Amino acid sequence: MQVEKISALFDAAERIAVLSGAGLSKASGIPTYRDNGGLWTQEGIIRFSSAAELKKNPEGFRDFWAARQSEIKVAQANPGHFALARLQLLRPAVTLMTQNVDGLLMKAEATGVLELHGSLLRDRCGSCRAVFPSLDEASLAQGSRCPSCGAATVRPDVVLFGENLDARISNAAKQAAKSSEVFLLVGTSAVVYPAADLAKLAVAQGAKLVIINLEPTPLDHLAAAVIHGRTEDTLPRIIELMTSEAGIVRLPSEPHRQLPSADAAQPSVLASLSRWLSRRN
Repeated sequence: MQVEKISALFDAAERIAVLSGAGLSKASGIPTYRDNGGLWTQEGIIRFSSAAELKKNPEGFRDFWAARQSEIKVAQANPGHFALARLQLLRPAVTLMTQNVDGLLMKAEATGVLELHGSLLRDRCGSCRAVFPSLDEASLAQGSRCPSCGAATVRPDVVLFGENLDARISNAAKQAAKSSEVFLLVGTSAVVYPAADLAKLAVAQGAKLVIINLEPTPLDHLAAAVIHGRTEDTLPRIIELMTSEAGIVRLPSEPHRQLPSADAAQPSVLASLSRWLSRRN
């Protein structure tokens, strides 16, 4: 089976690179982007992913992202996040990279995560470039001022369409991909560039590609192992197999909490965004 194959690939590798996408956080109630019912498929919403909209409609931009930040702050890590954090305990060199902006890998106590697209848990000033923990929804909606310089140019610390990735983080991700023996794509459609290039870069350097995603991806044909399934189900099975074969009785586990199912939680987030958008229109 593919679970056993992936476990064996992880066991044999010293350097593992992981790139995660929106599918990893779906079970935490965070909407995905491009699949059926995803965030960017909702009419009138995708414009707020653009740097051009920030310049054209700063008030609407702030309102939209303030609502998103409120949802992110209360979201909890799911078993997929905790499985990746455990992988870092099991193997000597695991680099976690993510396209997600929800900070949930860190909530699962993963370390050294490269946040390629930034984080909604942080804000930054468009004037002095200071970065600080995100302000509350009411403050952002009122155009709250930067605590460092006082400018009313506070925005989420995320990378929008039309903006470049942080060069330091991008270079670290490329280095991790090039030096990896196994490269795991998890919960991502592998269509957003330049992040999607990382898997190709790893394969070109001889890494084994592993893909775990609910839907097929354009890179499936390059992979040594592919599982089309829920990341919150598949990743824990792989880690459990690795720990049992290594004779490890117990690893630190996630807190026992009742998480909403992906199917139940995601519509609530989308519904709140839809209500917000209807008020704007």
